[in-house]
Amino acid sequence: MSIGKNTAYNLVGFIIPTVLGLATVPAYIHLIGAARYGVLSLVWLILGYFGLFDLGLGRATTQRIAELRDAPRAERAKAFHTALITNLAIGVVGCLILWAAAYVIFSRVVALAPDLRAEAVSATPLVALALPIATTLGVLSGALMGREKFLLTNRISATSTTLFQILPLLVAWRVGVDLRMLVTASLLARGFAVVSLWRACRREFALDEPVAWDRAQLLRLLRYGSWMTLSSMTIPFLAFTDRFLIGSILGPVAVTIYNVPSEAVKRVTGVAGSVASALFPRFATEGREEAVKLATYGADLLYTLVTPAMAVGLVLMDPLMRLWLGQDIGAQAAPLARIFMLAYWLNTFLQIPFTRLQAGGRPDLVTKIMAAELLPYIAGLYWSLKSFGLAGGAWAFFIRMVVDGVLLSWFADTGFPRLRLMVCTLAALLGLEAWLTLGPVLALPSQIALAAVVGLISTLAALLVMPEDLLNRLPLPQALRRMLRSARFSAPIGILS
Repeated sequence: MSIGKNTAYNLVGFIIPTVLGLATVPAYIHLIGAARYGVLSLVWLILGYFGLFDLGLGRATTQRIAELRDAPRAERAKAFHTALITNLAIGVVGCLILWAAAYVIFSRVVALAPDLRAEAVSATPLVALALPIATTLGVLSGALMGREKFLLTNRISATSTTLFQILPLLVAWRVGVDLRMLVTASLLARGFAVVSLWRACRREFALDEPVAWDRAQLLRLLRYGSWMTLSSMTIPFLAFTDRFLIGSILGPVAVTIYNVPSEAVKRVTGVAGSVASALFPRFATEGREEAVKLATYGADLLYTLVTPAMAVGLVLMDPLMRLWLGQDIGAQAAPLARIFMLAYWLNTFLQIPFTRLQAGGRPDLVTKIMAAELLPYIAGLYWSLKSFGLAGGAWAFFIRMVVDGVLLSWFADTGFPRLRLMVCTLAALLGLEAWLTLGPVLALPSQIALAAVVGLISTLAALLVMPEDLLNRLPLPQALRRMLRSARFSAPIGILS
C-alpha cells in the first residue's frame, strides 16, 4: 500500500471528526443547554487527560508490530496480546482513580446548579468506564496501524466518531437530556469501535494463536511507552505555557485574541499527522537509506498539500479574521494568525524527523529535546510578551519551531528533507509577511488579486516537488506534464534538494 493512499485514508479519518465536532456544537447547545454541554465537554476533557494512563502503549504497539513485520505470526500475536492484557489491567486501575477524581471534581470543585451537580456525580461511574475503553482503542488501532491497515482503521474510526457525535444528540432529542443517558450513548459508540477493531485484530493476529503474555515483550513496550507518555505530558505543557503567561501578564481578553487564531491555524497539523502516521510503520522497519527516501517523499507530499493553502491564507488572513471574529478582535488577531501560519507551516515538516525518531525506537530523544527547551522557551516567551505584547509571544513560538527543526533534524538520521527548498520558501513567506505587516494597507480586491498571484506561484512550486505517483493521477495536459518534469531537472542547482 502506498504512502499516498494511506495518507488519504488518514486525512479522511481526521476531517470527519473535525467537521462533525464543529457542526454538532450548535445542536448540542440547543438541545441540552449551554451549562449541560459545558459539563459534557468537561467530562471528555478530564477523560483526555487521564488517557495518559495507557502509558504510551498504543504508540508502542504500533512501533513494535511494525518492527515485527517479517517476524513469525506467533511473535506478532504475542506482542499484541501482551500490550492488550497490560492495557486492560492499567485501564481498570485508571478507571478506579478516575471515578474518585471525577467525583471530587463534580461534587466539590466545579460550580454547578444543584440538579446538574447531582446528574454529573451520578454519571461519574460511566465516565470512569470510558477510560479503559479509550485506552483499549489505542492498542487495537495501534496494532492495525503497525500492519498498515489504515483503510480499515479509519473506516471504523470514522463510523465510531459519527456515532459518538450523533447518538447522544438522538438520545437528547427522543429520550431526555440526563447526563447519564448522554454518556451511555457515547460509550455505546466507543463500544462499537472496540468490537469492530477487536474482530479485525483477531483476524490479523490471533485467530489461531493462543493468548500469550510475555514479560520480555512487556518490558520492551513499557520502555518505549514511558518515553511516549513523557512526551505526551511535555509537549502539551510547552504548547499551553504561552496561554498561562499571557493571562497573567496581559489579561484574559488577550488570551482569547491569541488563542483563537492559534487554534484555527493549528488545524493544518492534522495534515502532517496524517502523513506521519502513514510513514510511521515504514520508518520502524527501514534502514537509513530507505528512511531518507521515505522522508523526502513525505516532505514532498506535505509541501504539495500545505504550502499553496498557507501562502494564500497568509495574504487573505486579515479579511478572513475580520469576517469571522468581527472588526475589533479580527483586526487584532489577523497579524498573530499570519505568524502562526509561518510557525505551523514549519511544524508540518518537523513531523518527519519527529516521526523517524519515535518510530526508530528513540522517543527518548524527542522528550529530552522538548524538556531542554522548556526553561529557555519560558524565559524568552516572558521577555517577548513584556517587550512586544501578543506579537512577541507569537514570534517566540515561531522561533521555538525553528529550534525544534534544527534539533530534531540533527538527531534524526534522515536530516531535514528538501532543506534548501524549505529555507527558500520560508524566506519568501517571511518576506511576504513583512510586506503585509509594514507595507501599505490593501483594499479587498487588491488582496484577492495578490492571493491569486501568490497561489499560482506556490502551486507551481508544489507541482515541481509533487510525488511522481500523485502527479501521474492529476488530469493534466501532457504538454504541462512534460513541462513540469523538465522543470524538475532544469531548476536552479540544489533548490529542490
